Amino acid sequence: MEINVISKNLKNTLLDIMFPKKCVVCGKLDTLFCEKCRSKIIFLKTQNCPFCLKITTRGRVCPSCKSSYKTALTGVYVVAHYEEPLKEVIHQYKYGFVKALNDDLAEISWPYLEDFSKKAVLTCVPSSPKRLSWRGYNQAEEIAKILAQNTGMRFYPNLLKRTEYKIPQTQLRRKERFENVKNSFCVNKKIDLVGKQVVIFDDLVTSGATLDACAKEIRKMGATRVWGFVLARNK
Repeated sequence: MEINVISKNLKNTLLDIMFPKKCVVCGKLDTLFCEKCRSKIIFLKTQNCPFCLKITTRGRVCPSCKSSYKTALTGVYVVAHYEEPLKEVIHQYKYGFVKALNDDLAEISWPYLEDFSKKAVLTCVPSSPKRLSWRGYNQAEEIAKILAQNTGMRFYPNLLKRTEYKIPQTQLRRKERFENVKNSFCVNKKIDLVGKQVVIFDDLVTSGATLDACAKEIRKMGATRVWGFVLARNK
């Protein structure tokens, strides 16, 4: 056992020497996201309806949008603005394959998740098989896993499954996004959600279409409230 530990520590030391950590924003050594850059994150001071952006308590869907969108979402809580330096960090995490940034991004997020009951069920937006194969990990799941550990919330990474993947949401207009993800998810019927509050984690929210599509499936299983909880809002 001791030999294995020594071998692992030696391996990590050699990796640090050959590939030293550096801040993905400013390049400072020995960290992936330095404290100076972290201090520049613009955290949201108010929460907004995810559809019309009217200020609401904890990001609840306003009555008008609840009716017009026929949404299954209770609301969407957003941690910060999608601006630098957070924008670059999320980009490197998702497209630069810097998986180790999951710890930094979870650390930024988890204090805000404490506003939700520890009895709530935590899950995440699932990746398509194609995206999962390309990236090697579901970026939302990796962060949500740490959030669950820090908050004590029950985590079901496989609560939702993506059954269909059409055009990437980033290529579509707002109205088109809702149609694009319609019926694209299914829920694990073996998990009891009756009377429970469910929190869906994702890294970004733009139109709210993906979270709403997930929420619709979760509601079918008897959940009383379904919240989105995201790192940042993309304009």
